[in-house]
Amino acid sequence: MRIETIQGSRCPACGLTVAPPAPFCPRDPVAMTSVELEGAGEIVSFTTLHSPPAGFRSPLHLALVALPGGARFICHGAETRGLRIGSRVAIEAVNDVYYFSHLGALDRARLFWRRTGRAGDRVHAIARSLAKRAWKGRERVSS
Repeated sequence: MRIETIQGSRCPACGLTVAPPAPFCPRDPVAMTSVELEGAGEIVSFTTLHSPPAGFRSPLHLALVALPGGARFICHGAETRGLRIGSRVAIEAVNDVYYFSHLGALDRARLFWRRTGRAGDRVHAIARSLAKRAWKGRERVSS
């Protein structure tokens, strides 16, 4: 899974960050500035609707996701099984609809690597360790 970025906007007066982008701040009468947000966040809440509104298929999996910087929004997902409050998920925007998917150990390592950059041998060792654990976990499942 590749971790994308999400388009958002930030208020220059109060620092409020929102996604999707808004032309004006809901708190202050100023124009928002465009920003790119990390396409991964934490689950704040989630649910599965077995009797969804008209136009949606059942079951409908929804989650409230908080991005770093404060933006929160509702996302659709393939499933909520195994999801927990605080779980890290990747976010992808498709035609102004946001979708979440679980981040495995390898995906979390990639996100960590991308966030820290080349910060020395300790970062390399942590990323290698996480990747090895993820690979060993996959071997056990397939055996």
